[in-house]
Amino acid sequence: MAEVNLKKLSRADLLEMMINFSEEAEAAKRHEQEYKEELEREKLAMQQQMAEERAALLKNFDEEKAEMRAKFAEQKAQLQEKYEKDIEGLKARLEGEKNELQLQVDDSLSKIKKAGNLAEASLLIGGILESAQKAADIYLKTIKDKAKTDE
Repeated sequence: MAEVNLKKLSRADLLEMMINFSEEAEAAKRHEQEYKEELEREKLAMQQQMAEERAALLKNFDEEKAEMRAKFAEQKAQLQEKYEKDIEGLKARLEGEKNELQLQVDDSLSKIKKAGNLAEASLLIGGILESAQKAADIYLKTIKDKAKTDE
């Protein structure tokens, strides 16, 4: 507004000017209130949108977690089955080697009975024990190798 010398204005002009300022101030306050209300509505809308997005993310996370658990359980079952199969094979192999060693022991005992003196018997027993030790070493190495491959 152009600079106006207030002393030169009449009372009516001054009153009119004050009324105009008052109306403009009230309009500015209403406008400010409208902007505040609009801003609050936008804020609430954004909060609602963010809450919905968060809920969707949590739901997706829970679904992915459930899928991962199912896959893990399936893999665990497969590995458990393989492990049990391997253990059964090793048990069968152990039983076979044990039977073979028993046959060797029985054979050696029959040889000892046939042997006439103690010296021959001790030599035969030494051979049996060496064979048994070799078989035990082979079995132990096989189990260790199998454990390393399973890991």
